[in-house]
Amino acid sequence: MLATQRYYYLGLAVFLVIVSFSFFLFEYGEPVAYTKVWESSNRTTTHAPTLRDTIVALFDSIRVDPKATSYRDSTGKIYSAGSKTTWTEPLKKKVLIVDIDTRVPTGLNQILNPDTLDWESLEMRGGQLVSAAVVNHYLYAQIHGYDYKLYSARSIPEHHDTWIMPHVFHELIPDYDFVVAMDADVTVAHLEVPLEWMFNRWGITRNTSMALPWDTEEIRNNVSSSTDSSGLLVLNTGFVVAQNLPTTTALLAAWKDCTSDTRYPGCSHWKQEWSHEQRAFSEYIRYDPAFNSAPDSIVPISCDDAVGWPGFKKDLNLDYSISDCSGNFLRHHTLMKQKVKSSTSDSVMQVLAQVLQSALIKEGKRVWYQEPEKNEKNENENHDDDGDDNGDGDDNGDGDDNGDDNGDGGKSDDEQDANDDEKSILPGLAIPEPQEIRKDPTKESAPVLE
Repeated sequence: MLATQRYYYLGLAVFLVIVSFSFFLFEYGEPVAYTKVWESSNRTTTHAPTLRDTIVALFDSIRVDPKATSYRDSTGKIYSAGSKTTWTEPLKKKVLIVDIDTRVPTGLNQILNPDTLDWESLEMRGGQLVSAAVVNHYLYAQIHGYDYKLYSARSIPEHHDTWIMPHVFHELIPDYDFVVAMDADVTVAHLEVPLEWMFNRWGITRNTSMALPWDTEEIRNNVSSSTDSSGLLVLNTGFVVAQNLPTTTALLAAWKDCTSDTRYPGCSHWKQEWSHEQRAFSEYIRYDPAFNSAPDSIVPISCDDAVGWPGFKKDLNLDYSISDCSGNFLRHHTLMKQKVKSSTSDSVMQVLAQVLQSALIKEGKRVWYQEPEKNEKNENENHDDDGDDNGDGDDNGDGDDNGDDNGDGGKSDDEQDANDDEKSILPGLAIPEPQEIRKDPTKESAPVLE
C-alpha cells in the first residue's frame, strides 16, 4: 500500500513538473519570439516624414552654420559672429521656443480655430496678433529642429498679465537646456539664422543664466524714461533667453516671487505699474550678486539686434527723442504692432525665395533653356549660289527642276526655316552654357557660409 502511494505521489510530482515546464514554454517562449519579430520588423520599417522632417529638409540648403564667422543678409549687409565660438553644433530639441500669452487664439480667424486662416484679413490685435506670432515662431522652430510650445497661461490675481513670464520659465526650464520666449509683437527677421549663431554673436556662454536686450531709450524734457532707479537703461523682456543652470532656477524663483516683498522690499510696486516684471528684473534681479556674479551671468543684447525694426525712428516720427534700434535679427514692434503682419510675411517669403533660387541654380540646364543666337553665316552656306555642277539640269544637284535653290525637294524657304527652327530645340542638342551671372556691385562680398 505504501509503495503504491509512493508511486502515486511520484507520478503526480512528475506530471506537475511537466505541466509547469510546458506552461513556462508557452507563457515565456512565445512572447520572446514575438518581441524579436516585432523589433526586427520595426527596424526595417520607415516612418512617414513629419512636418518637422519636411521643413528641415526644405531649408537645409540655406541654413546658416552655427560656426560661421559672419552672416550676410539679402541686402548685402554683413554681420560678424562673436569673438568666441561657444556653440558649434545645432542644439535642436534641447531648445524650447515658447509663446506665453493669456490670449487664447481660438476665435474667428485665429490659428487654433479649425476654420482656414485668412492671412490677408488678419488683424494685428488680440488672438489674431498671437496667431501671426505663432506662424513666425513655430516655423522658425521647425526649420532648426527646436521644440515649440504655445503656453496659454492664466492671469495672476492682482498682477498685470505680463507677470506670467517668470512663472512659466520657472516651470519649463528643467526640461530643456535653453528656453527662449518672444512677445507676440516680435518677429524673427532671418529665419535661416539659428539661435546658436546668435548666441555666439551676443557672447552667451555656458555660464550664462539669462540674456535680454537693452530697451529703447526715450528722452522727454531732457529726462530718460527708460532707466531704473540707479540710472541704468532697463532690459527688455520682449525677447528672453534662459539657460538651465542651478543659478537660473534660483533666479527665476526670486523673480516670480519678487512682488511678495520678502527678498526685495518694494517690488510689489511693480505688480501693475509699468513696466511690471520687466522693471522688477532691472530694479532687483540683475543687481543681486547671487545671480550676477560674472560679466557673462546676465548678458545684455544689443538693442540694434533685438528691438525695433529698420527705419524704427523715422516710422514713429515722435515729438520726443528715442534711440533708433533696427531689430537686425529680432524685430520688436512695440509701438507699431500693425507692422507685425508685413514683417512676418517678409521673413517667410525671403527664405522661401532663397530656397527656390538655390534649387533653380542647382538644377541649371534642366530648367533654364537659353535660346541660341541666330548665325546668319551658317544660314547662307545652306544656299548654293555658284551654279549647277552636277549636269542634271537643275541648280540643286537633286534631279529636281522645280526651280528652288534649297535642295529640299521643292520646299519653300519659309517651310525650310520652320524646319530649321524645329531642329534647334530637338532633344539631345547641346545647350549653350548659361551666361555669367553678374553680381550687384553695390553689395559687399562676404565669405561663403556653408
